[in-house]
Amino acid sequence: MTAVIGIDLGTTFSAAARIGADGRPVIIPNAEGEKITPSVIWFGTDPPTIGRPAKDEQRTGATDIAAFFKRSMGDPNYQLTFHDRDYTPTDLSTLVLQKIKADCEDALQVPVTHAVITVPAYFNNQQREATIEAGRRAGLHVPRIINEPTAAAFAYGIQQSGPPETCLVYDLGGGTFDISIVHITPDAIEILGTDGDHELGGKDWDDRIARYLANSFRDEFGYDPLDAAVSYQDLLVQCETVKQQLSTRNAVKVPLTFDGRSGHYELTRVKFEELTSDLMERTQWLTEQTLKNARLTWSDLTCVLLVGGSTRMPMVRSYVEQMSGKPPRVGVNVDEAVALGAAIQAALDMPSQSTPVWALGGTRRVQDVTSHSLGIIAESPDRSRYINSKIIAKNQPIPSSMRRPYQLRTRARGENVLEVYVTQGESDDPTQCSLLGKYRFSNITHVTGREAAVLEINYDYDQNGVVAVSAIERATEKCLPMTVEPIPGDLSWLRSPPPQEVATAHVTAYLAFDLSGSMSGHPLSEAQKAAQRFLSGIDLSHNSIGLMSFADTCMTNVEACQDASRLERGIAGLAIGSVGGSNDTDPFRHALGLLKPVEDLRYLIVLTDGVWSDQERAAREAKACHQAGIEIIAVGFGGADQRFLEEISTTSIGSFFTDLSKLVETFSTIAQAMTEGTITGQRGS
Repeated sequence: MTAVIGIDLGTTFSAAARIGADGRPVIIPNAEGEKITPSVIWFGTDPPTIGRPAKDEQRTGATDIAAFFKRSMGDPNYQLTFHDRDYTPTDLSTLVLQKIKADCEDALQVPVTHAVITVPAYFNNQQREATIEAGRRAGLHVPRIINEPTAAAFAYGIQQSGPPETCLVYDLGGGTFDISIVHITPDAIEILGTDGDHELGGKDWDDRIARYLANSFRDEFGYDPLDAAVSYQDLLVQCETVKQQLSTRNAVKVPLTFDGRSGHYELTRVKFEELTSDLMERTQWLTEQTLKNARLTWSDLTCVLLVGGSTRMPMVRSYVEQMSGKPPRVGVNVDEAVALGAAIQAALDMPSQSTPVWALGGTRRVQDVTSHSLGIIAESPDRSRYINSKIIAKNQPIPSSMRRPYQLRTRARGENVLEVYVTQGESDDPTQCSLLGKYRFSNITHVTGREAAVLEINYDYDQNGVVAVSAIERATEKCLPMTVEPIPGDLSWLRSPPPQEVATAHVTAYLAFDLSGSMSGHPLSEAQKAAQRFLSGIDLSHNSIGLMSFADTCMTNVEACQDASRLERGIAGLAIGSVGGSNDTDPFRHALGLLKPVEDLRYLIVLTDGVWSDQERAAREAKACHQAGIEIIAVGFGGADQRFLEEISTTSIGSFFTDLSKLVETFSTIAQAMTEGTITGQRGS
């Protein structure tokens, strides 16, 4: 018999939980009989001492201490050295997990083989992979990692049987801050949006106290106790205690001794809140950004749930109540909620006969979201700079997958390879994003003639929010070998213009949609599906796509870009009535203004379902586009005039008069032709 557990691998404290015989999650006490284990390691013994005894050594001023290493999880440049051995954050986390595993086995008297481990919601791919690797090294099979706010919401939501709630989970731990918006129903726990900062937590409040006390000592004696390693460690531990005392007192007197001199300084709660006001403001900004991105307001929330030991500070509770206009909800232990939720998830993922899963609300589905947009480094349309081309948007449900074609000019001699730099982040500037690696695809078949090879690259987020990338050749359906190479240390090339030897021309295309009244209902829905299919079939590293709509007037919904997430939002936002209700205008003059300044290939893809008010004028405007070198593809259905579609179209694939049921297929065909470079212009007079 073996046990499965949930583990909250925290920055300052960790905890483990299981499901009891009654179906309720319970914390598993550690070897010291405590419910939480300090994530602290003392290397003064062999093997190292972990947990409360290590924390006690830290309080005495020991310097061979490892703490707060979770903040650097996944950072290849971070390491600590003790007794001539280097330790990465993964190594250190492995030691903590080994203790937790051993303590749980002693408490349960059975082997612990499987564990669901929690991570901050805002952890990136390297940090998530490093957490899974630490679990593996500790002797645990980790079938899933779960975001900390999601786990806390699970622990809270599993108790709820009333009406649906939309809850904001405000998770301020010792080293990280996460914010998630969760919709809780009897059937599901659905994450609507998430954000955070993995370098913002209780330690930052400790640091402000330390700096205040050190400045006070320096002003009195002329010496800064933070300049010496021993006094620095001792002061930080002392400041953690001061912070805790200020949660129940209005003022604390702090003795401080350094270099044979002693001072006594008073810190009031009011002064403490003043020293850390910008940290609270940072949490507010992140919270309100999360609400904005989820298209919600404070009034849409039914509750606010506080999680993490740092939420015990009175300033946090009052600040959150002031922000939200409602007192935070009670009902879960802020130190235990994350571990309890992980245990519930573990029991649902790996049910055993001894666990009454029905008692957990086993039918409840958990739907989490991506914490970061996933993209690739591409060239800007004018080839003046490198950009981050986003493929899977932030806050998309996971698992999430997107297939994108990629055009590659091949050579008859030598090896044909494709190198793709994969990113996580929201900025258009790739230097402001996390680079996950250089994904190198080889054994690509040479394509003769002027056509480019087309590779179908799959970008995936799995249920853990971990990234996977793969590729096949479109022509042969051959899976391509792939290796992931580390990001080079020198990334200065990202700030320079791309090389000018470009084999594949950049294409700029606008989709122009007729949004007159006849398109309402099912036609608009099918048009949006068709646009999404078109987008999924376009190589955004070599194509910029924009979105227009027209009826009584014409407007640009999304300027041409290489950002899939922005375009997806634009497509979803197409609405009847936004540009009037009849067919008094056409898109051609508007398109000419947008596309005439653009170099390289330019396309306008027009969709309509009826006869326009002045098609003769529209034909003249279309001819002006022809003369400017803008290729037009016309797609019509329903009451559209087929002859008119043929007149305005200029390309070899011509115009499409199709059935509404085949609209998605039609746009997929156009995307494939554009990607494979099989569209040629046939401009006439």
